[in-house]
Amino acid sequence: MTIKNYYNILKVEPNSDLETIKKAFRKEIAIYHPENNKTEEAKSKFDDIIEAFDVLSIPEKRKAFDEILNNQKKNTPVVLEQKQEEQYKDWHKEAKKKSKKYRKTTLTDILALDLLLNVDVVGGLLSETDNLIDGLSDSIGDILDIF
Repeated sequence: MTIKNYYNILKVEPNSDLETIKKAFRKEIAIYHPENNKTEEAKSKFDDIIEAFDVLSIPEKRKAFDEILNNQKKNTPVVLEQKQEEQYKDWHKEAKKKSKKYRKTTLTDILALDLLLNVDVVGGLLSETDNLIDGLSDSIGDILDIF
């Protein structure tokens, strides 16, 4: 099985810190968000960006992903590959669900949540608390109207 290299998708180095990953995510998501890009290619890239950020922004997932990359380079035994393949498939399914929610969220709200609150919008707040997002979106809109 060939896996996507999440570092390449976000255009970051494997030793990048979380802030660098977030910055890369914000840059890429702005390019491929449905508000800015409605092509089929953009839809696929958008999904990949969500998946990459979801894995690389969560330390446990990132560590497991790094192990998968290392094992793939070393060509380790099939038993490990099967376990890792299942984990990778689970990440992909989870990211697909999150991507659908992200498409319905404005780019401004996505970026504001990440920048202002410093939260994991993919794995945490966005996926669990849609009502909070709606309320926060209204509040952010009110604040931005003042300026």
